[in-house]
Amino acid sequence: MKNKFAAIIVFVLPIVFFSCVSSKKLKSAEEESQKLQTELTVSDNNLRIANEKVDDLNKEVSSLKKQVKTLKNRNSSLTADATKYRKLKKEEKTRESKFNAALAAQGTSMKEIENRLVTGLSQLVDAGMEVRYEEGLLHISMPEKMLFQAGNATLNKSANNSLSSLASILNEYPKVRIYVIGHTDSRQIHTSRFYDNWSLSTERANSIVRVLSSKYSVDPARLLSAGRSQYMPVASNDDKDGRSLNRRIEIVLNPNLIKLYEMMNVY
Repeated sequence: MKNKFAAIIVFVLPIVFFSCVSSKKLKSAEEESQKLQTELTVSDNNLRIANEKVDDLNKEVSSLKKQVKTLKNRNSSLTADATKYRKLKKEEKTRESKFNAALAAQGTSMKEIENRLVTGLSQLVDAGMEVRYEEGLLHISMPEKMLFQAGNATLNKSANNSLSSLASILNEYPKVRIYVIGHTDSRQIHTSRFYDNWSLSTERANSIVRVLSSKYSVDPARLLSAGRSQYMPVASNDDKDGRSLNRRIEIVLNPNLIKLYEMMNVY
């Protein structure tokens, strides 16, 4: 009996021992598997985040490429505009050179007359007369107070001295045409003599043209008079100073453009 019991123990013990060892290995394998699964999940998550970042970077790169393309197009456009501008400036300089050459062939130039007026009429310039050169024409602006009383088209006493000095210089350049243009402010006038501002501005220009031709020997064929009423202001009519600037006579010196055009085609 004792021998049978011993035999059973000897047979069972190895089984129990190996069973315990297998359980430990299984548990260890399960833990290792769980660890690997966790690491795999983390890796998958990191890979997903990395892919999302790659997608974002690709979108950013695509956006930057579009911006670069836009900037290149804009640069091309600006380059074309700059080329066109340089071409226009060159053409303008060429026209100006031709214009000055044609003027010189006529014996004068607008710049020369401008310098002559500024130096020869310095007292009038100091008193408010303005001389400016614009687009091939010479503009002489004389304020109302230098020539007329308010609301009147009869030349005042100081006007004769002013126009005498001006006419003497104008007669030095007989090929230049003279346009006399009257301007008013926006305040309306309606009298027995002047129906409106058109009448006043035109009659003031006529008064100057008459005196230049009859008293100071300026060739009448060179003269033209016009009135622009209130419609070409140089300042605001909302205050006294602005209205004073708008009441003026503009004398525009204009070369013989038809003759100049013919001469410019030669140069």
